[in-house]
Amino acid sequence: MTYNTHCFIQGCKTTVFNKPTGVNFFPCPTSNEMRNKWLHVLKNKCSLIDWARSRICSRHFELKYFDSQRRLRDNAIPTLFPVKPSDASKPRLDRLLNKMTQSELSENIKEELQLLNEPFNLENGLNDNLKCKTDVSEKTKLWLIIKKQEHLNARLSEAIAQNRRHAEMLQKTVDEYKNKRKDKDQTAETYKYIVKCLQEKLATYEEQIEILTAVESV
Repeated sequence: MTYNTHCFIQGCKTTVFNKPTGVNFFPCPTSNEMRNKWLHVLKNKCSLIDWARSRICSRHFELKYFDSQRRLRDNAIPTLFPVKPSDASKPRLDRLLNKMTQSELSENIKEELQLLNEPFNLENGLNDNLKCKTDVSEKTKLWLIIKKQEHLNARLSEAIAQNRRHAEMLQKTVDEYKNKRKDKDQTAETYKYIVKCLQEKLATYEEQIEILTAVESV
C-alpha cells in the first residue's frame, strides 16, 4: 500500500522529504471507536481523511501519547495544530463560519430559512436555463440561489453517503480476505504440525526396525 507523503492536517507543511530529525509519520487508527474520536477533534482541521493512506506527523500529538520508544500509543488523539497567521486578519464572519461544522451550518441555514417566507410564484422567475429573469425581485433571486444550493447539497450528501457505503463494502471485503488468509495460515500450521508428528513416528519406527533386525541377526 502506498501512503501519502505529507501530513494531512491543514496548515502543516511537514512531508517525508522535509521532516526534521525526531519527527515521524503515523497511520490513522483502524478501530471505529478511535476514528470517531479523531473525527471529533479534526472536524475543522482537514478536508478529507483517507483512513488507509493518510498519515499524520508527530507534531500534532502531546508527549503523553508516546511511549519510551517514541511509538504512538493506541489511545493517541491529535490535539496540537498550527495556528494560521492569516486567521486573525480574516473578517469576523469568516472566522465564525470556520468554527462551525458542516452539519452545524446546515442546521443553522434551515433555522434561518424557516423565518423567511418563500415567494409564491418562485418558479415563474426562472428561465429554462436556470437563470433568473430580469424583472424578478431581489428576494426571488435570493430564493432561487437558495434552492440551487439546497439541490447541490442534496447531491453532495448522496455522493458522500454512496462513497461511505463503498468504503464500508471495501473494508468488509478486506476484513473477509484477512480472515480467510488467517484461517489458511492456521490450517497450514496445523498441517505442518501433523507432518512433523508423522516424521517423528516414522523415525521411531525406523529405529525399532533397526533394533529388531539387529536382534534377529544375533
